Amino acid sequence: MRFAITMLSVVAIASIIGTVVKQSEPYNNYLIQFGQFWFPIFEVFDVYNIYQAFWFLIILLFLVVSTSLCVSRNSPKIIKDIRRFQGNLSHNSFKKFKNYYEFSSDHSLNSISAILNKEGFRIKAGMDKDTLVAKKGDLQKLGYIFTHLAIIVISIGGILDGNLYFKLQESFGFKKIESRNLKFSEVPDESQLDSNNFSYRATLLLNEQEKNDKALLRVKDGYLVQHLPFEIKLDKFHIEHYSTGQPKAFLSDIKIRKDGQEFTETISVNKPFTMDGITIYQSDFQDGGSKLDLTLMDLFNRYQPMSLSSEVYKQNSFNTDQQDYVFEFDDFREFNIFQIEKDGKLKTQNIGPSVVYKFRNSSGQAVEYQTYQNPIPENEKFFFMSGVRKDLQTELKFLRIPADNDLSLQGYQTFLKNIRSEELLLKNINKLADQASSLNSVEAKDSFKKNTQDIFNVYLKSGYSGLARMIEDSVAVENQESVADSYIKIIYFLAESMNQELITNNLVENNFFQDALNAYSDSFFYGASPFLILNEYEKIYASGMQLTKDPGKIWVYLGSLFLVIGIFCMIYVQEVRLWLIKKSPRKFAVAMASNREHVDFNNYCKQLTEKLRVNKKK
Repeated sequence: MRFAITMLSVVAIASIIGTVVKQSEPYNNYLIQFGQFWFPIFEVFDVYNIYQAFWFLIILLFLVVSTSLCVSRNSPKIIKDIRRFQGNLSHNSFKKFKNYYEFSSDHSLNSISAILNKEGFRIKAGMDKDTLVAKKGDLQKLGYIFTHLAIIVISIGGILDGNLYFKLQESFGFKKIESRNLKFSEVPDESQLDSNNFSYRATLLLNEQEKNDKALLRVKDGYLVQHLPFEIKLDKFHIEHYSTGQPKAFLSDIKIRKDGQEFTETISVNKPFTMDGITIYQSDFQDGGSKLDLTLMDLFNRYQPMSLSSEVYKQNSFNTDQQDYVFEFDDFREFNIFQIEKDGKLKTQNIGPSVVYKFRNSSGQAVEYQTYQNPIPENEKFFFMSGVRKDLQTELKFLRIPADNDLSLQGYQTFLKNIRSEELLLKNINKLADQASSLNSVEAKDSFKKNTQDIFNVYLKSGYSGLARMIEDSVAVENQESVADSYIKIIYFLAESMNQELITNNLVENNFFQDALNAYSDSFFYGASPFLILNEYEKIYASGMQLTKDPGKIWVYLGSLFLVIGIFCMIYVQEVRLWLIKKSPRKFAVAMASNREHVDFNNYCKQLTEKLRVNKKK
């Protein structure tokens, strides 16, 4: 018995681990989560698929056998004890009970029997006509049977869902886990399971208008192909939203075809569909290869914008500046929910689509980006934003390009073209020199023009950080701050002067130029010169479904019901036995006993004796 209790405790601990640790994930996920040290240790104990671990199933099998033997051995004794009234006790025997009372009453034995009946007692005559034996709370003993049956039934359910048959096939080499990245049609027979497989939890990812009759069953560090008894086609995946833009429901419209018949269903997160014992759940969704119409804008205006058509999960190569580059499109998100400050309050708002991609240079180094299609409000201004990171473990850092008055990039593109025009630069430097009253000689003006052009060219080549380095190298420490302020004012004046057409045409406001200069300077930290602009798109979803065949579920539910009944009986039902003898016409003696004697029971005995003692009304 102690060993069985120990095994039951092990199962309980394993179940807790299986609840905390997400099961049947790709092994790389666990390696990242637990690290190089703990990952192999947990792998030895099958923590990542604990409910189908061989040792776990063996323990369940042991509990079924052990507990069944225990129930079969003790149940007849318990049932016999329930039926038995123990009416053969003598007065001298129950006189020694703790709760023994003598009282006077003019009640007859029949009247006392009626009172006890109202109190829920079952009554039987004693050895002679002057004695009664009564008892109640027999269900308390059934608690033992129900709790032990619960262990048996739940363990059977666990064994059924644990697919012990497949474990034996794997142990004897009839089935092998596949780890290569193969198409379903290329997976060998020894790594495929037929549609009659007893239990499984497989996944199926379908693009819209795609169909399949096979699913992926993750096992350890590989997978198996699970054949289905029907074919599933995804007609349409759609998302319903609240007015704030937050998603409300994820729904998949599917068609199931079997034996020439077709069934149409809509499944959602809380509305699965069951057919042939297989339950289809809406588990997740992702992009299914959305089509993208893009424009590449060089952040330093070294080449004209280029058109690009692509798809998610597709690579696009292009060549510029005698270098080969590759765009790898990883994801497209049609909805992005942000907390936007408006009128001094944060409000939830959908800011529209974004595309996630990697930019890989000729040496193979990649940087990840997330670029938003629409300008995003920030401090009563609008910015086109693109996040960048070189490491997936770090946060995105954003490049903010100011939008013009039409909420487009046209203003910034014109700004880029103008500030990199040498002709416009020289023209506006001459204008600035002419306005400087302190420049009284030709030599002074020429020196001023050359220095101003050098300052602006440093900014064009390396942004504000380049200016900072130039100042640190050539200016005394005590003068660096004032010189930096002068340089920034010069750059702002020239940029504004070179872009007067933007103000004249009412494309931008005056505060646009400082944001544009900041964006240009930040471009040097962006990691790549092409800036991706999303023009149009055709969204294509892929729906992730989980297909579960779990014949043990009903057994686990039934066992849980038995467990609740058993615990209720043992905790909340109290067994009480009562013996009463009529010693004389008006004098009685009563004794009571319980399986759990405590203060409340002692009070109950006194109250019941008082009810028996009270004389009948005359």
